[in-house]
Amino acid sequence: MLKTTISTSDSKHSYLEFTDLVVAVNSKEILKNVSGIVYSGDLLAVMGPTGSGKTTLLNTLAGRIPAVSGRVNLNGMPFDKVLRRRLGYVIQSDVFLPSLTLWETLYFTAMIRISDRFTKAEKLERMNTIVKALGLQKCLHTGIGDLSISGMSGGEKKRASIACELLTDPDILLLDEPTSGLDSSTAYTLMVQLKNYATEFNKTIVATIHQPSSQVFHMFSTLLLLVEGEMAYFGHASSAIGYCSGLGISCGEHYNPADFLCKLLEQLASDSKTIDILKENGKTIKIYPPVRGKGQGRRRYSYTGDENELKPLHVDNDWNKSILHGTCSQLSMCSGGAFVMEEGKAVPRWPTSMLHQLKMLNWRILKQSKGQIFKKYYIIHAVFLALVVGAVYFQIDNVERTVRDKMGLVFFSLLHWGLRIRFATIWNLHKETDVIRKERSVGVYRLSAYYLSKMTTELPLLLVIPTLFNTAVYWAAGLGGVEVYFAYCGFGILNCLLIQSLAHVIGVCINDLTLSMLVMDCFNIGGLLLGGFFNIHPPSWLVWSKYISLVHYPYAATMIYMLKDMENIRCNETSVTSYPQCILNKTEMVTTQDVLAGVGIDLHLHCYVLTLILSIIGFRILGYFALKWKGM
Repeated sequence: MLKTTISTSDSKHSYLEFTDLVVAVNSKEILKNVSGIVYSGDLLAVMGPTGSGKTTLLNTLAGRIPAVSGRVNLNGMPFDKVLRRRLGYVIQSDVFLPSLTLWETLYFTAMIRISDRFTKAEKLERMNTIVKALGLQKCLHTGIGDLSISGMSGGEKKRASIACELLTDPDILLLDEPTSGLDSSTAYTLMVQLKNYATEFNKTIVATIHQPSSQVFHMFSTLLLLVEGEMAYFGHASSAIGYCSGLGISCGEHYNPADFLCKLLEQLASDSKTIDILKENGKTIKIYPPVRGKGQGRRRYSYTGDENELKPLHVDNDWNKSILHGTCSQLSMCSGGAFVMEEGKAVPRWPTSMLHQLKMLNWRILKQSKGQIFKKYYIIHAVFLALVVGAVYFQIDNVERTVRDKMGLVFFSLLHWGLRIRFATIWNLHKETDVIRKERSVGVYRLSAYYLSKMTTELPLLLVIPTLFNTAVYWAAGLGGVEVYFAYCGFGILNCLLIQSLAHVIGVCINDLTLSMLVMDCFNIGGLLLGGFFNIHPPSWLVWSKYISLVHYPYAATMIYMLKDMENIRCNETSVTSYPQCILNKTEMVTTQDVLAGVGIDLHLHCYVLTLILSIIGFRILGYFALKWKGM
């Protein structure tokens, strides 16, 4: 039972009809004039060999792939973006954040996809009821996991995917290969639960199935067979064998009819004459929408072998009246819709408010990133590195001869933590891209809410270890007083912000993890060679290159502030080749500005700081539009 305070509503009688669908992907026709109809309370199974267009059909019904021609209607009305909010779609691959537990995943889904009209207690009650109905209690606090992280089994992940969609109480549920990768017992149990859900609450289920067991096959209300993108059969599942017998193809006694049909279609791929006959007979099947009629009970239909027609048997007058005169005001929903009509008035586009979306996204990012950033090995590495660097640069004198030592320490710190921030940002983004795209495709939250949360909530986690490292090294090396300490840490934070902003843009624009890392490496190598530490006297035609190095700006700003209190030195105390004014007069004084200019830092402090801030803002804005460009 799935009834709770936010009960799984008994959907009004409805029918989903698709007629003469033609779908092309990359100029290749995948579906060719495919038609069908499925009613509330029924389970439509879509079968066929690999490459027959099963998943493409579901994607078309879900609105993810546009049809070249044909139409999809719900209760006789175009199945547009508004009505598709009544639809739940469980894709074949289970897309989750692997570091979260099942409870955390379902909690986030319930809190953000169920309308704000319901209290937190009501949402939790519904979540717990669905967990019990799908038998997920034992793994509720188990991590989702992936190839590198141990976690839930394949069957548990599949049921978790279905649970996430059931939380929104969809009227229509699409499932792509729900039994794929499951053993026969688990697959049977899952299909029983789905069948009960459809019949008990009058829901519509469309599922692609690959070689179901005989027990599962007999649960199907209707069967659609596809071969090479064309309809080979559509009608009652129980009539499929009779249809094949009429074509001279018989099924042996005690033979699984599902296996028979699948193997038949696979064999037909090499028999052009027989496959043409099957396609031609498929075109003769006619599908009738509901009509007014007498009789009681829910709408049913039947296949007649002589006329190859799917005809209505009897129609409930009340239901027939509601679907023939239905309007958008009758098609409201209780939870996951991004835009619906209720009593003729528009309601908010999103199920929850912007503030609530930010709250839940912040909560999930903290849960997800905390375990990845604060791994014990990372902490041990940072402590060990701080001890080594602190010992090497212990209590440096604030004089001219130690300038290069201080430069090396600052440059190393900025470059090292920039690399760590780059890796963490791109890796985390790569892990969650598919999840964000799935959630955004059904209008769970605003893109601006996700981006704002991503750019702010993750930062404290990313900055904690670098700041603690800089604090320990700064005081161990004796680089200055309290004022310089805050400047040193502040410029380190600006450097992390800059690297994170750029890494986010590159990670969004380049889907391949390895390639995005290589691109960031190019920036890092450029900063290493052109940043102004390893080569302070480049060729004259390459002097300008330091200004395109990201690490140059925080590095130069830090050195200006760190050396501002250094005492002037006389020319006779240093090399005359280092400072031109000393060649003529050895009594001249060498100032901090002269020392900085000698190492290529020749602009004012505010120029470096302003460039840093403007670059961060620019990359942040570019990152948002990159997300929109990639269709997130």
